[in-house]
Amino acid sequence: MKFPSFKKASKATPAEPKAVVPVPVEPTPLLTRLRKNLSFYSASLPDVVRIPANGTTRPDEVFRPLMDATIDDIAFAIQGVEAESRAIMRRSGALEELYEAARKRGAIGTTTIAEAFATATEKELRK
Repeated sequence: MKFPSFKKASKATPAEPKAVVPVPVEPTPLLTRLRKNLSFYSASLPDVVRIPANGTTRPDEVFRPLMDATIDDIAFAIQGVEAESRAIMRRSGALEELYEAARKRGAIGTTTIAEAFATATEKELRK
């Protein structure tokens, strides 16, 4: 899902998300009501949204309580979560590919990756 932006973001690929623990915020009665009544997904609404850094316009990421976030903040938070999701899916796909390649080479559950690919040639790895 893409959201309009007034500033053009740099073309740099997103880096691995940093593991940052936001400060816990007590949910407001309104947030509790939204979580209960808005939709099936609303139970997963976070207390705090992470608004990723955006070049020179916002050089640092920002954590904002959901109830204080603007609609634009939510749009940027969605973009950040989608970037995290894509990174997770790439890692998951890479691990699946590695697992399948090791099994094809005859690896069993207790075989290490180093053992499974110790004798692999460059040609075999490019398949």
